Amino acid sequence: MVMNVIIEDLYGNPVDQAGLQDWADEFGLTMPVVSDPGGSYMWSHIEGGSVGLPYAILLDRGVVIDTLVWSTIDDAVDLAAE
Repeated sequence: MVMNVIIEDLYGNPVDQAGLQDWADEFGLTMPVVSDPGGSYMWSHIEGGSVGLPYAILLDRGVVIDTLVWSTIDDAVDLAAE
């Protein structure tokens, strides 16, 4: 499963459920869209001190995080298909 992760809104504020739904609707996303306020989860898993946005999380069949992807959603979906 691929999840799209939002760390903040356009104004740098945490995203609420309505904002997550607006994002999914605007881009026609059918995957889960979740919030990581301030990117705390993202920052805790960064090696080498660099990050790219947008970021997505790939979950394996056991609902365990397999990969964090610092790229486009299309790239995340392609990686999941592999």
